[in-house]
Amino acid sequence: MIATYLDSSALVRLCVGEGELSHVEEAMSGLPITSVLAAIEIPIAIEARFHRGQITAGERDELLEIAGEVLTSVGKVGLSAAARREAVAAARGNLLRALDAIHVGTAVVVNRHQQRRGNTLLFCTGDLRQGEAAAACLGRDRVTVLPPL
Repeated sequence: MIATYLDSSALVRLCVGEGELSHVEEAMSGLPITSVLAAIEIPIAIEARFHRGQITAGERDELLEIAGEVLTSVGKVGLSAAARREAVAAARGNLLRALDAIHVGTAVVVNRHQQRRGNTLLFCTGDLRQGEAAAACLGRDRVTVLPPL
């Protein structure tokens, strides 16, 4: 079975319907996984769009409802000690923001669990630097970086 780790940028794109979504939609039809951080990052990203004047209050409320549905459909992994260690390790060789490193570190831990079950883990992101770090940890052939908006 193929599982896909989706970082928050990929999930935000799905919620708001922006850009090329075929990889994200395919992942959602399989075994989608993310960090518990996504449950914080996604609503905040939607709120930021409202505060920047990009969406109305009504659109914000609708997108927050969609985000809730999306997050319910995705398996969420906690921030374990192993994920924290892997996040720091991923940042050693790559210029990463802390939350991006946490996503990569969590994906490395999830990958180990999936491999023990005979499954393959893919990684999907909208962030090029995060994609490079994930490729260094998981293999380039298992990482999809969504095209820029």
